[in-house]
Amino acid sequence: MSVTTGLQRVIKDKRIIVCSGSGGVGKTTAAAAIALEAAQRGRKAIVLTIDPARRLATAMGLDTLGDTPKEIPLPGARGRLFAMMLDTKRTFDRLIERHIADPEKRASIFNNRLYQHMSSMIAGSQEYMAMEKLHELYREGDYDLLVLDTPPTRHALDFLDAPRKMVNITGNSLLEWFLKPGLFTGRASRIGLGVIQKGAEKILSVFDRLAGFSFLHELSEMLSLLGHMMGGFHERAQAVSELLHENFVGFLLVTSPSSVAIQDALYFYERIADEKLPFVGFIVNRVHEAGRASAEDVPQNLSNALRLKLIDQVRNYEQLAQRDQKAVSLLKRMGGKAPVYVTIPLFAGDVHDLDGLRRMNEFLFA
Repeated sequence: MSVTTGLQRVIKDKRIIVCSGSGGVGKTTAAAAIALEAAQRGRKAIVLTIDPARRLATAMGLDTLGDTPKEIPLPGARGRLFAMMLDTKRTFDRLIERHIADPEKRASIFNNRLYQHMSSMIAGSQEYMAMEKLHELYREGDYDLLVLDTPPTRHALDFLDAPRKMVNITGNSLLEWFLKPGLFTGRASRIGLGVIQKGAEKILSVFDRLAGFSFLHELSEMLSLLGHMMGGFHERAQAVSELLHENFVGFLLVTSPSSVAIQDALYFYERIADEKLPFVGFIVNRVHEAGRASAEDVPQNLSNALRLKLIDQVRNYEQLAQRDQKAVSLLKRMGGKAPVYVTIPLFAGDVHDLDGLRRMNEFLFA
């Protein structure tokens, strides 16, 4: 059962809730359940996910989610619920459209092969675009509550670094050097190549093998077109970073009771504290509950083989329950005075619809 929650207060007072944690702990489902509860209580809520497995759409009874908000029908609810899945490339494209007014320059960027590849594949773009979309929705002001399901990463720190990385990229002196007009065109290209080759022959040989000289030409073209909007990127990345520190934002750490997930959660908690971000608590998902069964409860009138098998299963479950209780105790001991500590039991099956989310909320908001 849930310990003192405080989540009711969180969904009432906060405008943004960021659900963080390592992959595979039920973060997407928890985010959807929290947004659903907020809508049931009268708020206009949206949950934003970057989950490639599309579990959120399944949990909400939808075939698909797109990169525009889609309303989830909630008959009898006091509020409204929306959901969307981030399209990294489309979000990047919208940034270009917002910062570059000239239609010809926009078309040149969109048609550039490197841009087409990098807008989807550039390291950290998924994490940064999640923050970018969060900021965009917040500025538009159409929702009472935004719930972000952070990208599924091995280390749930990448999205925190994304705005800072974008600031560093857009202010990088090497990038500014690449932006020099005509650096890789005509005679200037030969001069430019001569300068580069003195310190980067190995890099250029790789470029030549992979894509030839056209790679450098397209790189120069793309960066030249993007050059005058770099200041806008820089300012927006700063704004995104500042938004995460506002007191109307709340970070929830979702974890499972496995030792690896608990250690990841504690590491991430330390990082949140170091960054001075507004942390609101922990959700421990898929916990084996103590006292659910006992070997003495196995019926006596079964065959000996079946009875022994059931006894082994019950004892194994009891051991897992003891392990999980120790994990939760460790989290409470090491996790400071977080206002929210919630445990959700291990369900017999996956959560795949609104009824399953409501069942989760019986524990989240007990």
